Amino acid sequence: MIVDCGDLDAVSGGGLLMQWARQCGLVVAVVTAVILGVSTQASAAEPPQNVGWLYTVGKSGAGFFDADLAGQPSDEKITVCDNASDGRGITVTTKGTHPQGGDEVRTLTDPSNDGKCASISGNFFADGYYVYVKVCEPNQEDCSNIVRGVA
Repeated sequence: MIVDCGDLDAVSGGGLLMQWARQCGLVVAVVTAVILGVSTQASAAEPPQNVGWLYTVGKSGAGFFDADLAGQPSDEKITVCDNASDGRGITVTTKGTHPQGGDEVRTLTDPSNDGKCASISGNFFADGYYVYVKVCEPNQEDCSNIVRGVA
């Protein structure tokens, strides 16, 4: 598409220069927005990155985000473990982009320190996009920092 914004060389005086800028300004803004939009989407794709074991501040529980299960391309695994025998349980919350677009939030709880962790696996998040992970006691007082992985 060719847009004729006039002959800049023929513009003399501040008034004509301002008129040329108004005529061409929208075209420049739209082209810039398209270029930046395409580059933002392209930079979202990153290789899978596990979060590893993420502990609450008091070490009463932990969660793990496995970004790419061996032998299961595009599948993630979320695990949570209650490490304290206090009857409160531990919850891991993950948030990212659903494979078909939009936000996806997954919450998983291990209700007790019975020697078994709770886990789920599946294609929860879009490949190459960030996933944010947080581990907390149910009262939300003893939480980990939020850590970023890549699905």
